[in-house]
Amino acid sequence: MSNDKTKLIENIQGFLGKGKWKEAVSDMEKLFALNPDPIIRVRMGDAYQKLNSKPEATREYVYAADLYAEKGAIVKALAQYKLALRIDPNHKRAQDRMSALHSNKVITEKKAEPVEDGKQKPANSAIPLFAGFTQGEFEEFTKLMMVHEHPKGDVIVREGDKGKSVYIIAAGSVKVYTTMLSGETVELAKLWPSEFFGEIAFLSGKPRTATVETIEDTTILELTEDNLKELVAKHPRVRDVLQKFSEMRLKGTIETVISKSVES
Repeated sequence: MSNDKTKLIENIQGFLGKGKWKEAVSDMEKLFALNPDPIIRVRMGDAYQKLNSKPEATREYVYAADLYAEKGAIVKALAQYKLALRIDPNHKRAQDRMSALHSNKVITEKKAEPVEDGKQKPANSAIPLFAGFTQGEFEEFTKLMMVHEHPKGDVIVREGDKGKSVYIIAAGSVKVYTTMLSGETVELAKLWPSEFFGEIAFLSGKPRTATVETIEDTTILELTEDNLKELVAKHPRVRDVLQKFSEMRLKGTIETVISKSVES
């Protein structure tokens, strides 16, 4: 079986490199039968998009999202439902399943989301944030989010910028760093799937306090400043939930800066 999987992976990589999307999809289906990993359905959705087969792409993203939800990977599921809804904003199943994530055991019991092999467990998962929302607040929050793909080395936010969007990492990882008065660059943290960042600028109204750059290809969920203001106006308690979450994160950041200052 191992040889079969290896051969299929080699074939798929070859087909993708040559833009042979149909052939790649066919072998991905075979690979999924041997290894039912949701990421395979995601890649099938990507291939169908290349073929401009939108209904099939939507179907695959929803399928992948359902699988992630079953595994308790809530943020990954959310990203895939958003991809499906970006293609078909009125897709009823995607809308319903995304709303149902709020009742998933991982959120209601504040359990840790599963960690990919080779990845670090998040220090500040988005799950406590989601658990702090009511069903209606969660639905509004997630409905307004947009999904983006960022390549390795891409700067998502830059220290000093005035942008105030907030973000959740769905896949991949980022590094957070700042520049000290001495001119030294200090890494404050590495953030992993399901972690949340960017809320400090929104809550304080001040420019970004750090730069966030992707370590690898990374999928990000974004809630823009305008949408967040609209949400807070409708559900004022959302700001309180964000504030509580932010204070926990800020404490860790201050400790890191003090530690680096002492070392230098």
